[in-house]
Amino acid sequence: MSYRKLFIIISVIYMCISLHACTDTIVIPAGEYEEYGEDPEQPGGDNQPGPIVKIAPLNNPDRGYHFESGYFAHNLVNPFNTSETYPDGFIPKRTEMYKSAADGVTLTQLYIYLTEWVDRDISPEGLQNIQTLFDGLKEHGHKAILRFAYNWTGLNTSGGESEQWILRHLEQLTPFFRENMGLIATIQVGFIGAWGEWHTSPLQNNQAAKNAIVSGLLEAYPSPYCVEIRTPDHKNALTLANESYRSRIGYANDYFTAGEHSHAPGNDFVPGDAWYQQVKQESHEFYMSGEIPYAEQTEWGLFELINPSTTLQILRDHHYSAFDITQNFDLNITSWKNVKVSPFYLDNLNILYSEDYFKDEEGNTVSRSFYEFVRDHLGYRLNLLPSSTIEGANGALNYELNLTNTGFATVVNPKPVYLVCINSNGQVEKEILLENADPKTWQPFHPATNHPDILTHTIRGSVSTGLSGTYRIGIWMPDPTEKLRYNNLYDTKWAISEMISHWQDEQNKYTVNIICEVTF
Repeated sequence: MSYRKLFIIISVIYMCISLHACTDTIVIPAGEYEEYGEDPEQPGGDNQPGPIVKIAPLNNPDRGYHFESGYFAHNLVNPFNTSETYPDGFIPKRTEMYKSAADGVTLTQLYIYLTEWVDRDISPEGLQNIQTLFDGLKEHGHKAILRFAYNWTGLNTSGGESEQWILRHLEQLTPFFRENMGLIATIQVGFIGAWGEWHTSPLQNNQAAKNAIVSGLLEAYPSPYCVEIRTPDHKNALTLANESYRSRIGYANDYFTAGEHSHAPGNDFVPGDAWYQQVKQESHEFYMSGEIPYAEQTEWGLFELINPSTTLQILRDHHYSAFDITQNFDLNITSWKNVKVSPFYLDNLNILYSEDYFKDEEGNTVSRSFYEFVRDHLGYRLNLLPSSTIEGANGALNYELNLTNTGFATVVNPKPVYLVCINSNGQVEKEILLENADPKTWQPFHPATNHPDILTHTIRGSVSTGLSGTYRIGIWMPDPTEKLRYNNLYDTKWAISEMISHWQDEQNKYTVNIICEVTF
């Protein structure tokens, strides 16, 4: 358990007392890591190129940094700030608060509190309010890391939740999940306990209820999509109605401290412990997300800078797709913007990257910020290799596409892969589904050895197009759901390089990764 919203619930008096609790810890002020960079393997070392140079993000779906927003379902008020009623406190506000307009954020961790209906059916108005939130996600091109809960008041209280009514609410929410499948990156199991974190609950010691609830959620939110649970112990204790679904259960690390907090054991996945090893072995299969505790000088807060080198290795080992920037924004997240990252530094840590990522417009090698490197490598980062070929002859398209994935994870959620042919009028004239392409297999490591490596993944084939003339050819990876298929905010973009540029049509139906031009 993480108790991650403790600072909101604790009284002012308790917080004042707690300010005296951490007197034996050396705190490095945010943004001063460079002073600790004498070791060339650490940020700020002498073997890195000059100042940090910014790079534009790839605002891709299902991955990256995320905001956090929460609302009661009955009135769309934020429980922790009652001056925020939807749409206040939503994506535009969070973008402003966390200075991320240039970061291409496409994820919101969305807490929906069903407190009003803890012992009865969710009303039609409540269900409509939930849909309103998802309509807002679509408007801004976001997906949700979704969690439902009842108890928002926190520790030493009970939300009164029961197995009976949670299962009934899952039944009511199933049509909603199916209707909005494309707007959900993952669903956190939630429901039980304070903030849905599986502690402080009448069900805390009821394993049978937990089994039924997780099994019900896995049925309501169908394969191959993933859910997240809090810890490996929670997952290991489960007996599922369908054991084949176990590989769809990822983890929400609500207490990411790089193992450096005194409360990390039993809350964080600490390097070297059993939890860490289990997550390392499993996490290539499912969705992983994390958040640093609030920068509060309390027992559970994190008011210190965590080691960036350790952080990178954990993000790599556990294949993180998403990471929160709200809870520790003023300390660790802000400090990351002033930490330099270079190829030399990453090589020493065995962190994958594409050489193109560290080249400026003149081809010079430059440094990037730690903040931007993490931003751009959460989840997947797809790179087309120069060895790729596409040829057109007699109406046929012959292709061999060689690619690498230098992200921390693979493309976890389903994404079809098409080659498209764009005519001289700027219209997509042909969509060719590459049935032999499965992006989830585009892993950034050797599955047999669990060793990170830049693997080359190849898609090859030949297809008759029935076309004649000159066409631009590109890769199109839309969302598979009917609701989002022709919404180009949800198309997957590959890294821009000498091999790839991006093209959008005037109707905003397509974002295509242009490879070349061919004449049939």
